Amino acid sequence: MRADDSSSMEDSGTARAPRERNPRGQGDRLREEVITALVRLVGDDERMRPLPLSLREVAREAGVTAPALYRHFADKEELGRAVEADGFDKLITAMDAADEWAAAGPPSQRLIAQAQAYCRFAHENKGYYRIMFKTDFMRFTASPTEPHMAAELAERWRTAVARLREQDIELSQSPEQAAMFIWASVHGRLALTSTVESVWPLGDVHDYVEKLVESLVKVGLPRQPTT
Repeated sequence: MRADDSSSMEDSGTARAPRERNPRGQGDRLREEVITALVRLVGDDERMRPLPLSLREVAREAGVTAPALYRHFADKEELGRAVEADGFDKLITAMDAADEWAAAGPPSQRLIAQAQAYCRFAHENKGYYRIMFKTDFMRFTASPTEPHMAAELAERWRTAVARLREQDIELSQSPEQAAMFIWASVHGRLALTSTVESVWPLGDVHDYVEKLVESLVKVGLPRQPTT
């Protein structure tokens, strides 16, 4: 077991060199460095075993003292919420950028672009993704995800799926159900990678996304004319 938050920082492991003191008024920089340190730790499989991860270890990774960290985050719950909020902002920004990039194409391509951006974020930001969705062996805090964070992300899926109707396709399920189907399928495919791929090659996740969206469209029926 790792030491808890009240333990000494002189445990085993290589500590980062102490960071330079921030000039007055640059407390936000320290806050960002602590968030980055936690994301870096959680994204490293080897250093995350075994749990739990203490705030003192996060402070050491950031190169700050524990008292300095506690001036910005009262406890693990507050730090975890800050990382979640930052992660959801980054993910939504990435999906919005992908949607804008594909805006000239058909709605199905816009949905594919957003889903692939979701996958890229998960691969490139493992620490954020684990904390945001409590995946793998990671549960830094006991607090549930703030509803408004997930709601903003859910709205991206709803909007992207609703656009499919613009292609004169009548989906076999409601747009709400289809949006959850896409999100759950993409998220589930990512979750399977670490546990299944060694015995059942899953192929490229981006190819999977394309086939998933195509299947959602193909199972639809031509929209019936309205009278």
